[in-house]
Parts: sequence; structure tokens; C-alpha cells
Amino acid sequence: MRDKLGQDNVRTGREYPFSSGTAAEKPADTESLYLLGSSRVLRPAFLVLPEGRENRLSVREPGTTAAGPCLVRSEDWLKQADPLFAAWLASGDGQEADLALRRIYYRLRDESAALLGSADGEWAAVSLPAVPELDSRPDRLAELQDILLEALFNALAERQREGGDCRLDLLAPHPASAHEFAAAREFIETVAEQTLGHRFAAACHIGALIAPGISPAAAEEIVRIADFLVLDGAADGSAPEESAAADLVYAAEGILAAVRGVKPAAVVLAAGGSAAAALADLYRIGLNGIFCGAEHRTEALLRAACLVWMDRHESADPATGWL
Repeated sequence: MRDKLGQDNVRTGREYPFSSGTAAEKPADTESLYLLGSSRVLRPAFLVLPEGRENRLSVREPGTTAAGPCLVRSEDWLKQADPLFAAWLASGDGQEADLALRRIYYRLRDESAALLGSADGEWAAVSLPAVPELDSRPDRLAELQDILLEALFNALAERQREGGDCRLDLLAPHPASAHEFAAAREFIETVAEQTLGHRFAAACHIGALIAPGISPAAAEEIVRIADFLVLDGAADGSAPEESAAADLVYAAEGILAAVRGVKPAAVVLAAGGSAAAALADLYRIGLNGIFCGAEHRTEALLRAACLVWMDRHESADPATGWL
């Protein structure tokens, strides 16, 4: 990983700092100052961030920086390698499985190089694969996650050798407890050490992609050792969007209260279509922002900008006009 890259952005009491360039967001390492009555209250910036490989920028204007990470679910890559992946799932153990897995690695390495070489590749958050078919085979799931991490870290090292400046953060998918998250974090750090050596230390943030159904108590324990949390609004793809959005807000309220009780500066975001649909409520309860796909991004940016403007307008001091 980067040799301490981004470490200077870490401030006491603040984790996973963001910068931004949209109307709904504030510049790097800043907070929006609001006046509520006679008391001054700091509210973190609310971010609308891209989700999905297809939602990355191909070109960035000179002098601008990433507004935040682009969320990439590794299942997208496995779908691209579907024939290879299906062959590996069906192959069991042995030489045939090893050959299929090595071919998947080459595909993932190419995808990783393309991701980190894109405009948004300077900051990407990638979730490890969660494969229901391998629930009873944690050894094979570990093999799959291992080659994904190897592909990402090797692509990152190559990008840096070429002089590129990029940041890679990782997400453990749907841990049910702090114990599960700690095991996933240790696994990620071990692969990074083996692939990149000691350069990994303090260079990569490791977060948890948590299902809304997780208990607030479990989320509270996970956030003690996680750098950030993302509520996965796509975890229940069978629910209607309106119902999923309401369920996400309900879950977010309980989780956020528990998490901020033990780590007030914890960064908590939401992802998926239901997060975009519930943007106003998620803003109201104090989430740091959302990840959303290209189909929702323009509307979400406009709605977030309106909410920030109304919040600041209502909080202005009428005597001075100062925010």
C-alpha cells in the first residue's frame, strides 16, 4: 500500500476524513458551521459519492481531487468473470480449481489496474466478495478473497511505481459481530503485509459493510475497531424500494445512536438505491453521506444541496447574516 500516504489527513478524534467539491459538500477537512438559536453547532459535511464501476469518472478536471471514495462491490468483478467463476465454483478442489482461480486472478488484476488508473481510482473503497454459495466453505471463500486482495495490492504497487497517487480502502462484507470483523481485518492486513510489506501500516482504512438488520449493539462493537461503516441498503434486494428506504432509515437511527455513543466522530454512510431514496431522512438523522449509482446521483446531489442550503439559511444569524 502507500507508504503512509494520506496519514497526514488523520486528525485526533476524526476518522476517515473526506474532501468534496459539490454544492452539497464542503472542502477537505472542514465542517459546516450552523447556528441553532444562540448556540453554535458543528455539522459534518454530507457527501453524495459514486457507487459502481460504471459510475467512475473517466476524466478529472486539472487541479481537482476526489470528492471521496468510489464504492466498488467486488461481486461486480466476479459477474464480469462469470464463466470462470462458475467453473471455479463447480470444480471443487484440486488442480482444475487452482487453474480456474488463477485465471480469475488475472481478470481481477486487469480490473484492479483499470480501477486504480481511472480518475476516481485515486480513491476507491472496495468490498471483499460475499458469496452465499461458499457459506459452508470458508476455506474456499478465503482463497477467493485472497486473490482479490493480491490483485488490488499488486495493481496499487504498480500504479505507485508509475508515479500515480491513489488511495485504496477496503470493506469487510456483512460481519455479524466484532469478532467476525476483527478476523476479516486481520486477514486483510496479513495479505497486505505479505504482498506489500510494512508499507501497508496506517495507509489503508478498513471499514465494515453492514446489513441494516444488524443489531445496534453489534454495530457498536464493530465500530470500536473499524475505520468507518457503510450501511448496505442493497442487502435486501427483494423488498420494494419505498419499503426498503423506510427500513433503512429505521435501522440507521438505532445503529447511528449506538455507534456515536462510543465513537462520536465515527463516519457512517449508507449505500444502495434505498439510500438515495431515503436521502432526506438520512441527512436529518446525521449520517455523513451516501453512495449511489449513476441513475440516482444527479437527483441525490440536487436534493442534498437543497437540504444543506435550507439548513444553513434557517440557521443564519439574522442580525449578522453570519453562518
